[in-house]
Amino acid sequence: MPERHGSTEPHRQLSLWWDQLDPEPVRPSLSGDLEVDVAIVGGGFTGLWTARELLVRDPNLRVAVLEAEVCGFGASGRNGGWASALFSKSDASLAATYGHDAAMAMRRAMIDAVAEVGRAAEAEGIDCDLAHGGTISLARGPVQLERAAAEVATARAFGLGDADLTLLDRPSALSRCRATEVLGATYTPHCSVLHPAKLTRGLVHAVERRGGQVYEATPVTAIIAGEGARRPQVHTRQGQVTARAVVRATEAWSAKVDRRARSVVPIYSLMVATEPLSDATWNDLGLQH
Repeated sequence: MPERHGSTEPHRQLSLWWDQLDPEPVRPSLSGDLEVDVAIVGGGFTGLWTARELLVRDPNLRVAVLEAEVCGFGASGRNGGWASALFSKSDASLAATYGHDAAMAMRRAMIDAVAEVGRAAEAEGIDCDLAHGGTISLARGPVQLERAAAEVATARAFGLGDADLTLLDRPSALSRCRATEVLGATYTPHCSVLHPAKLTRGLVHAVERRGGQVYEATPVTAIIAGEGARRPQVHTRQGQVTARAVVRATEAWSAKVDRRARSVVPIYSLMVATEPLSDATWNDLGLQH
């Protein structure tokens, strides 16, 4: 494991999640040229999960993660705090564009991903405050109730059963969330809430325990594709990394690498956090689970 230095203090105002973490020294930057099997650019969920999975499958791989700031600096450390199988397009819309089999393969992959977060956290001993409670979407008017019923009917047509999505009547919906004027709801179990910064930090530790190298404060300036006998290369101001394969896990920062035109456009949402709620308030809301 590399020797650490510095402090995380400059990053503690990124989000509520970061503010709740105990300070941890920043990992050292890359210092000189390096040769590995796989170089991963980006230390968020995509990069860290890729590194862990590679090392689980082949512990002998030489894997290096290069992060411009600190792992979890981007969206992985400042998001809504849930792992969800919900998607911004319906199954019917996906099937119309890509075919039924592809739509269902994606749906099942997203469902399994929620469960995999829990499995990996348990396997690595990561305490990320995970609670597997599912998602409820309330219908508070006749039109919303019709849409909820149509959503469930579509799910049935695609082979998804009650275990994936179910329509709740008014009493069942109120038993899960005591909102006003509720007529019914849909419920899916495929959603967990968690502390994303704790999960990110736990993944970093897991990668290092499994033999991966993690370099922070190491901005990548260019990724050079391999050609012929020449292997791919990752260029930084601190050194050059040569690898058999390079994984781009830069997400919203993709446009900054190689000064390329945007292929990924970052989108943001605004979250509001209250002071911690009492057990009595949770009971009144009916959202204990």
